[in-house]
Amino acid sequence: MTRDVVIVGGGIAGLSAAWRLRHRDVLLLEAGDRLGGRMRSDPCGDYWLNYGAHLFPAPGTLVDRITHELGLETVPVTGGMMGLAVDGTILDGGRVESYPFRLPLSVRERVAFAKAGVKVQLAVRRYHAAPNRYEFENDRTFADFLGPLPPKVHEIFACAAHRATGELDELAAGAGIGLFALVWAGKGSLIARNLRGGTGMLPAAIGRELGERARVDSRVDAVREDGDVLVVSVGGEEIRARQVIMAANAPYAAPLVAAVAEQAADALSRLTYGAFLSVAIETNETTAMPYDGVYAVATPGRVFDMFTNQAHALRVGPRRPGGSLMLFAGAQRAAALMRESDAVIAERFLADLHAMYPQTRGAIANATVRRWELGNVYASPGRGALQPALEGALGAHENLHLAGDYFAELGTMEAAAQTGLAAAERVESRIREAITHV
Repeated sequence: MTRDVVIVGGGIAGLSAAWRLRHRDVLLLEAGDRLGGRMRSDPCGDYWLNYGAHLFPAPGTLVDRITHELGLETVPVTGGMMGLAVDGTILDGGRVESYPFRLPLSVRERVAFAKAGVKVQLAVRRYHAAPNRYEFENDRTFADFLGPLPPKVHEIFACAAHRATGELDELAAGAGIGLFALVWAGKGSLIARNLRGGTGMLPAAIGRELGERARVDSRVDAVREDGDVLVVSVGGEEIRARQVIMAANAPYAAPLVAAVAEQAADALSRLTYGAFLSVAIETNETTAMPYDGVYAVATPGRVFDMFTNQAHALRVGPRRPGGSLMLFAGAQRAAALMRESDAVIAERFLADLHAMYPQTRGAIANATVRRWELGNVYASPGRGALQPALEGALGAHENLHLAGDYFAELGTMEAAAQTGLAAAERVESRIREAITHV
């Protein structure tokens, strides 16, 4: 038996491809024990706990369309997304341009912060107009672009870079600028909404629709050519496929595609990933909290880089008891923290949460740590040169296709899904061509 298509990887890229090809003889293989990759959540009473990707794109996007086709609902992020907390001062409203003058900074620090902010704002305009974002400001780091900064201001921008799981001197300047463009994009942003019920509901729903055509605990060992078909080896089983979509993370994908597409494998091996840690927190307060109108606050100088209020979508009408928070730490500090036990990580995160919002003392019902060693892919200098080797159909018979958020200068849910769709469209075209020629 030769299948139409085998998809390797059950993150949103692979799931998007499988959803597009669900009318075909498709088989999706996921190495882990669940579908969704970094899209993971658990129900929690009236709320839900998110552990990874939690921001969905605006209406009209591919992810939004799939979500609605599955009968799920996204809601707009109404809480403030550009909060900033420095030395006990929390700014969660007002114009971002005013932040340098409202934070407890010295005159030198205010001037440096304002100048760097203007530089980034001007660069964001060029970023939006750039014909090729892979090449935009890709020859230097974000640290080189910003120039020397006072330590406290450096920490503020480093905290922002950690959202992409890179350090200022690791992230390409274009990627750093793109990160600010993404956050400042407003209602049409690729990070504008939440899925009611938790992020994990989307991969779970696709999995239910695919049924036995989506297998978990199925780690692929090799992919090789056999005439004009590809043979996928998994757990001693060999599965023949006319087309293969490789949607695993680049470090896993590289050795698997090497026998079929050597240049692509080399490019995949050069892509850069950073780690992140998340601590999802169930709270049991019975009264309003100072962050009820806030969604996200950047927290330079703390053990975590970002505070998020995952319960904001339910803060309509009478204030329900309890809540859901997620604290995020990215890049090198997150990688170092992973050596500690869950108990130590949770203790350190909660200590800084209580220092930031003392009202949370005594209101913590549960804290769950999740570790993401391949937390996110980001563009480092020189990333643009790798792009040609990754694009299009690969192999002697052009029946291997790559998909993943690494195709974007910054990984997002929509970017990953779009690459899965593009690969699926190529597969669909080749299947139709083969049927026509029979």
